[in-house]
Amino acid sequence: MNKITALHSGTYYNLVSLFKEPFAKYFHKCVYLPELKKSDLDDCDILLVTDSLVVRHLQKNKELFKEFLKSGRTLVIGGRNEPQLWLEGIEYKELPFNFWWWLDKEHNDIDITPDDTNHELFKYIDFKDLIWHFHGGYKKLNGAKSAIKSKLDESVSVYQECSFGGGNLILTSLDPFFHHGCFFMPNASKFGAGLLERLMGLKV
Repeated sequence: MNKITALHSGTYYNLVSLFKEPFAKYFHKCVYLPELKKSDLDDCDILLVTDSLVVRHLQKNKELFKEFLKSGRTLVIGGRNEPQLWLEGIEYKELPFNFWWWLDKEHNDIDITPDDTNHELFKYIDFKDLIWHFHGGYKKLNGAKSAIKSKLDESVSVYQECSFGGGNLILTSLDPFFHHGCFFMPNASKFGAGLLERLMGLKV
C-alpha cells in the first residue's frame, strides 16, 4: 500500500478532512505546509497538496516539489492551488462556473463531461459523483490521461494524470477536501473517497 503524505494549512476544512475519519486512515503523515522540510517527504510515495492552500507557501517550496517529482514519485494537486505559479509547464484556464450549480434546479447542465470513460479513476467513482462545480481547468499536458474535460474548451482538463518532471502528476481543479471539510456538497466527499482509494492502489 502506498504511503501518502498530505499537506495542510491548518484551516478547519483541512483538519476535518485529514485528521478525522473517513479519510484519516489513508494518510501516512500530515504536514503543516509552512513548516515543510525535505526530510518530511523521505518516507512517502505520494504527496497530496490538498485544496485551497496558501499559494505563497507553495511557491516557497517549488524546488522541493521539483525534486520530489525528479525522484520518480507522485505529486497530487487539488483545486484552488494555482500550480501554474509554482510548477513550470502548467497552464491554467479560467472558465465560468456556477458555484451553486448542484442546487440550481433551473440550470441542470454543467460544462464538464467525461474525457475517457475507461480512465482508471472511474473504477473508483462514477462521473455523476464528480459533479458539483469546478474551478477552471488546465491545458492537457503531453501524454496526459484526462478523465474529465471542459465542454467550453475541450483542450482543458478538469482531472488528468501524466508523467511529469521525472515522476507522476495528478492534477485537478476539483476541490473535494475543501468541501468535505466544510460539511457541504455530498458528492465532494464521494470524490475524495474515490480519489484516495485510487491513490492507495496506484503503482508508483
